[in-house]
Amino acid sequence: MSSKTEMLNELLIDLSRASQGNVEASAVISKSQGLTICSHYPDGTDEKNVPDEDVIAGRSTQIQEATRKVFKQLKRGPLVRMLIEGETGYVIICDAGDDAILAVLTTKRANIGYMFFMMTRIAKRIEKVLA
Repeated sequence: MSSKTEMLNELLIDLSRASQGNVEASAVISKSQGLTICSHYPDGTDEKNVPDEDVIAGRSTQIQEATRKVFKQLKRGPLVRMLIEGETGYVIICDAGDDAILAVLTTKRANIGYMFFMMTRIAKRIEKVLA
């Protein structure tokens, strides 16, 4: 039987494949600790343009916590996901269970609707693996 880390890594690889080469990095992150549980950088990722997994984990946790507070104050209901657009790509963050988040860095060519769909599916599977 595969370890949890191996199963999580396979899920991140599946997400990367589904993106048709538009995922530059992905990570499963502990909400409570802000630390990386598992990460994936596809082959050929330009390390100069993609931050280290610890930076992704720390910043994603910070962004998510701040956004949750804002959503509560603005009475927009529970936070579903975040899409942050930059000049060269996107950061997409969503819950993956009670104590994990899924953070994905993509190129500008990524199909955002499809990424939302795939991330929702993968996040549910991550939740089951971590349960």
